[in-house]
Amino acid sequence: MLNNNTDILKNSISATARALSGKRDLKVEFSNHATGADITLPAALDMRLTNTISSVRGQADHDALFIRHHNEKTHAKLRPEQSGSAALFDALEGIRIETLGSSDMEGVKYNLYRRFELDCIQQELNAENIPLLDKIRLQARKSIQQMPIPDFVAKAIENPTLELKDALPLLEQMQKNISSQHDFATLAIKLIDVISHNANKGDKDNKEDNKDPEESPGESIQQSTSEQQEQENAIAEQSPQQPSGSMKPGTLVSEEMLLGKGEDAPQEEAPTYPLNRNEAKGPEPYHAYTTNFDEIIHASQLASPIELDNLRLQLDQKLTQFHSVTSRLANRLQRLLLAKQARIWLFDEEDGMIDSRKLARVITQPNYEQLYKLEKDTDFKDTVVTLLIDNSGSMRGRPITIAALSADIISRTLERCGVKVEILGFTTKEWKGGTSYKNWVNSGKPPRPGRLNDLRHIIYKPADVRWRKAHKNIALMLKDGLLKENIDGEAILWACDRLLARPEQRRILMVISDGAPVDDSTLSSNNGSYLDAHLREVIAKVENKMPIELVAIGIGHDVTRYYSRAVTISEIDKLGETMTQQLVSLFSNN
Repeated sequence: MLNNNTDILKNSISATARALSGKRDLKVEFSNHATGADITLPAALDMRLTNTISSVRGQADHDALFIRHHNEKTHAKLRPEQSGSAALFDALEGIRIETLGSSDMEGVKYNLYRRFELDCIQQELNAENIPLLDKIRLQARKSIQQMPIPDFVAKAIENPTLELKDALPLLEQMQKNISSQHDFATLAIKLIDVISHNANKGDKDNKEDNKDPEESPGESIQQSTSEQQEQENAIAEQSPQQPSGSMKPGTLVSEEMLLGKGEDAPQEEAPTYPLNRNEAKGPEPYHAYTTNFDEIIHASQLASPIELDNLRLQLDQKLTQFHSVTSRLANRLQRLLLAKQARIWLFDEEDGMIDSRKLARVITQPNYEQLYKLEKDTDFKDTVVTLLIDNSGSMRGRPITIAALSADIISRTLERCGVKVEILGFTTKEWKGGTSYKNWVNSGKPPRPGRLNDLRHIIYKPADVRWRKAHKNIALMLKDGLLKENIDGEAILWACDRLLARPEQRRILMVISDGAPVDDSTLSSNNGSYLDAHLREVIAKVENKMPIELVAIGIGHDVTRYYSRAVTISEIDKLGETMTQQLVSLFSNN
């Protein structure tokens, strides 16, 4: 009977995990060894141990929510490389996932709480011996997840220390941004900076106030770290394999790990997110370390004619399955534009073209002079549209394919209506810094270097070149290895400079992006919000001071917090439809 009940329980846990993950084919296995399943849980389940069963349910719920709400590409792009910082970064992402996935499910909340409580018990935590960074983890659960803290550790955060007080405002911001993994991760990096700064400051204070001259704070921390590592190893041997990128909520993170010291610290210098970004002097005006290696290049220069032919063939093959919806909306846009460009006639004029309807009056009324009509143009303004497309690595695959298809169809449609279209792309020449970064390293890494990657701005189709001559170049977006990092602010300024040089009366800039600006080399050596702040500054300048209508479309990324006129789509297949609708709206309001 017990075995039957255990099987029923396992089936129930598996079914719940599949529902929470959103994957019908999710594989759940119960084993004490690593398996190839999506989720692996302990093999032995004792029905008489209620708390243990709830903890296992909590593990299954956590892993299922991780599968549903975690984007590994975003996580890897922003994750610090130093082991301690990365561990805390992973833990905060786990809290975000649990908070996001359990907001309306009390049963899931209860299971996650029991899992967390059992982890604290296994590590023998109490309010007196809890390390600083576990206090941060507890405070994060309280502030972000708003989960009750077990009584035996709750007193540890009743009277916040300096580190906790400085962390509270960031934790509140993180709670408000749990739906955006990118925004949450950016705040997590700032939190790590604050903790690191205060930990370093605390070390200095401890050296001055240490009452026991025979034991230094460093020795105490090292001893604590060794004990924590032994606990982690013991738990790891008993626990199933965790999902990639996930951190067990019970895992301790020592001060030395966070600061990147000890055996876990990387032996070679690499462009990582620093824990102290030297922000005391205030924000640094945006600048590039050097622009000598930036390039503005035509798409035809980045591939051979044969390669462009093959890429265009791939794009045309995909066009058939995507064409119907976008073409229907494109036709609507075309009808709208042609209607606005239609001529109107002024009748009963004394000169002009003879109105054929009044020829009879030439005989009946020889002195009648109002036999003519005049053609009058409407006030439809000459218009140029620039499509600025994010060519970052996260756009690889279906997003960049749909973006290329949409740009291709809209370009042809607007061209038929006499509206000129320019198609531009922006990325960088290398990952994590190019020649600019190497020169900075060779110069001794002076502080606040500014932008440290080499820009690559691509012209797929100039405004004065017809689609027929440039259609092969548009397919270059599908080229392997082209898509790297994205620095949006400078790309928008570049596109605006090209628009302002145009003779058309009306200028429209449409930005298509799937994320905030990210360049590892730049973010690792400047303020963590360096690129983000510059993007906001550029957008404000364009929207308030330039005769350019700026509109943005975010692919799975909330661009409404940057742009006044923007729309966010969650499904990439809706990109073409959304682009067309935005243009219809712009021209309808003209």
